[in-house]
Amino acid sequence: MTTTEDLIPGITWTQLKTVLENMADTPAKKTMVKHLVEATRKQAPFLPAEGSFKEILFIGAALLDVRFQPSALDLNTSGVSSPSSPSRPLSHW
Repeated sequence: MTTTEDLIPGITWTQLKTVLENMADTPAKKTMVKHLVEATRKQAPFLPAEGSFKEILFIGAALLDVRFQPSALDLNTSGVSSPSSPSRPLSHW
């Protein structure tokens, strides 16, 4: 049986988005958070809990990477690699 000491405290997707937006140091990163949290939320039912948690950690890592400075233009393009892309791509299950 799992005890409350074994569990990470629960958090809503809205709370998670707020925490990550507060970590974002640029307007472009704040915009990125909105889209990445929504994508992770949509993936979550199809991933094991560890997979969703891993994706959340990757979002946080990208936000804290000082070398990763997306521009608004980067956020409007998809599938295009740019010099401001994260130094490590997100992994998928």
